[in-house]
Amino acid sequence: MKLSFANFPIEYTDELGNDELGGLKVIRECGFTCTDFNITQAHIGEDMVARAELLKAELLECGMTAPQAHAPITNPFDPEKTDAIPSYERSLRFCQIVGIPTCVIHAGSIKGNTREEYYENNVAFYRSLIPVAEETGVMILVENIGHAGDDNFLRTGADVREMIDRIDHPLFGACWDTGHGNLNKQNLYETIITLGDKLMALHVHDNCAYFEPSYRHHRIDMHTTPFATQYASVNYDALLQGLVDIGYKGTFNFEV
Repeated sequence: MKLSFANFPIEYTDELGNDELGGLKVIRECGFTCTDFNITQAHIGEDMVARAELLKAELLECGMTAPQAHAPITNPFDPEKTDAIPSYERSLRFCQIVGIPTCVIHAGSIKGNTREEYYENNVAFYRSLIPVAEETGVMILVENIGHAGDDNFLRTGADVREMIDRIDHPLFGACWDTGHGNLNKQNLYETIITLGDKLMALHVHDNCAYFEPSYRHHRIDMHTTPFATQYASVNYDALLQGLVDIGYKGTFNFEV
């Protein structure tokens, strides 16, 4: 299992306005050969093909690969976001050109939707992407999001597995986000075992889990490095044992 580090914008630019190369070089200099590539709306604009080809060359120059990517986060059920579906389709095509085999695409929500409505809506949304997934060969990864009190219901490993099973297509898998799961007090070992062969990627980062508001500010998606504060509480022993027991083949990717 290789270590990976998610790229985030750094103040470097090339002739197309990309800032990837400088950031990738920094990641590579730190010893990482893999990255989780963060796709922005700029990457999938009119010059998408040129940007994708340039990124492919930059990864090669740095001696790196991008086993996974993250599509821009746009709620497909927001009536004002009419470009949501096209942006996800273009993200898959971007990945195909670069040679990125998997892409995280977040589920969407409608305020006040029930759990069943949430699943029905998102299964239809994800299935609408199947033609482009099949055309490109890029696997779509469903990530755990949501916590008690909001309108997203992908809070547990069982929730994510259920979404994937309902979609019922071989080009769908799971990305487990340790920080998001920690906000829901998940048993991390059971989560990984439940996801099993569907688990294709990780977003590894830490936070302080859930505290009562009267004690300390709670449910902050902090994205800190593991063990960064005395209150950090992701159980990495449970995570690693679960990954070993399912024979996980993806990278150990830091999203910090």
